[in-house]
Amino acid sequence: MILDGPPATAPRMLLLDRVDFTSGCRVFDLVRPVFLMPGDRIRVALDEVTVRRAATGREERLQGSMNSVLRRQRYR
Repeated sequence: MILDGPPATAPRMLLLDRVDFTSGCRVFDLVRPVFLMPGDRIRVALDEVTVRRAATGREERLQGSMNSVLRRQRYR
C-alpha cells in the first residue's frame, strides 16, 4: 500500500507486509503481515504506522521498521 499524506481507508480486504511512501525512498517493513478489513484506516505519524479498525474503533500500532530503498528511474 502506498501512503502520501492523510490516513488511507481500505476499500476492500487487504493483506499488507510493507507500506510505501510516495514522498521519497522510504518504506515501513512490517514484522508480520496484517489484514485490513474494508473501512479500516491506516496512517503514519513520524516513524509509526497505526490502523484504526472500522468495526471496533480500536487503534493498533503496527510493529516494524522504517527503511530506505533505492528506486531506479528510467529516463527516455
